[in-house]
Amino acid sequence: MDKTEDKTIYKLNGHKNGIIKDNITILNLSHRNIKNFDEHMKLPPNLKELNLSHNRLENVPEVVTNLKNIRVLDVSYNKIKYFDETPSFCHSIEYLNISNNELQGPPAWIWFDSPKKLSELNISSNLNLANSFKHGYFEEIIEYKTNLTDIKIHHCRLNNFFKLLGTFPKAKCIKLGDNNINYTAANNITNLPCEGLIESCDIEKLDLTYTHILNIKPNIDVYRNLIEINLAQNELISLPDEFCNLECLEVCILSWNHLLDLPNNFMKLKKLHTLCLDGNKLCILPSNICSLPHLKKLDLYDNCLYELIDLGRIEETDLAQNYLDEPTDNEYTSKKEKLRLHNIGRWDGRKQENDKTESVYSSSSDLTDDSFYFRDGELSPPLTDSGKENRPPSSIEDWDSDNYWVPCYINKSKPSQSPWINFIKQKMEEGNFCPVDMHIVSVGDQVDYEKSINPQIQYESDGQFDDYSSDDS
Repeated sequence: MDKTEDKTIYKLNGHKNGIIKDNITILNLSHRNIKNFDEHMKLPPNLKELNLSHNRLENVPEVVTNLKNIRVLDVSYNKIKYFDETPSFCHSIEYLNISNNELQGPPAWIWFDSPKKLSELNISSNLNLANSFKHGYFEEIIEYKTNLTDIKIHHCRLNNFFKLLGTFPKAKCIKLGDNNINYTAANNITNLPCEGLIESCDIEKLDLTYTHILNIKPNIDVYRNLIEINLAQNELISLPDEFCNLECLEVCILSWNHLLDLPNNFMKLKKLHTLCLDGNKLCILPSNICSLPHLKKLDLYDNCLYELIDLGRIEETDLAQNYLDEPTDNEYTSKKEKLRLHNIGRWDGRKQENDKTESVYSSSSDLTDDSFYFRDGELSPPLTDSGKENRPPSSIEDWDSDNYWVPCYINKSKPSQSPWINFIKQKMEEGNFCPVDMHIVSVGDQVDYEKSINPQIQYESDGQFDDYSSDDS
């Protein structure tokens, strides 16, 4: 096998022994099953762009690191574990792609030697990138600052090492997530801004797809220059009002989260031209959202909307799979087809309302106030004509009775919580509303209440001679 590989190298461009014309500046050696370079192999000294991707290299060959004029180097999709030695092209390289390898740590020379022209780095999909961050090495490397402006570092398991992002203070574009879902390799961020990323305040494009974000902090508006943000496929329930301070935002992708509403001041995002909200749980939108002056694309597929909105100047939209009937006019159909050119596998029509129970007090199509009631901690069956005498008290006079207002509970299985619970709690804290579903009393409170309305009667026990009578008796 090695001999076959060597012959492949020897016959490059028809020149035996690996001799290539000196005037070549661009060379593509990708997809050639190369494992190593022969010691006699020579590359053009004036080479500026070299592509060695999709091979079987276990290290960056010395003949490559000795080149002095390289500007673009692609060694992605190999088996490289280390690239720490400073190459001769350190201060001439502008773009390095070393993604999809087996790196045990980031190339040290990028931090320690501070390449003058290197602006774009793709180091993504190196699952063991953090292996070298021990014995004080991580604390040492984060003391350096790079000149990088475009960084792709998704699928590197940076869960405990987000301070590394603080070494990119000049970053304009950072890609920490990707829609190619890999649960074990994803960067688990949880909160945004996260540690380290807070120092990159000049970011204009931020991709956080599938990074397990649960919460966006109020200081998100530190990214005043942000033009495009992708928060798709995360666990967001709401956005803070400060999110709308990102007034330079033009593209906002919030697809496939658990959003229940949008901030009331969403209209401050006047430069927004693309807004993707598909795959959420929105039941209401800010008024006049379609009046945003530059909004052209609005994706509302698969939500919980009940009312049609005025699409106005929107050029691309999709209202399918909501609790409403889609428009049937040709104008809407054309807008939907245009949006779906890049979104395949979608369904048309109205979403079925078949799973709306949120608590034991919520109503559904199969359970009404007249058909079920709670008594002694159990769910009673529907009433029949012969069982009307068992109906719980409901007259106005009974409302003054303490027993009527004693809460009843189901002591069997605990109903699973939905994202609505957190949303309702948040709204209650803000003082916006107080829904009935949030008045489920805890067992402890129930016991205290029952004791207060039914105080224990003290009496003389058998075998005891305590006198509870008054002196006047």
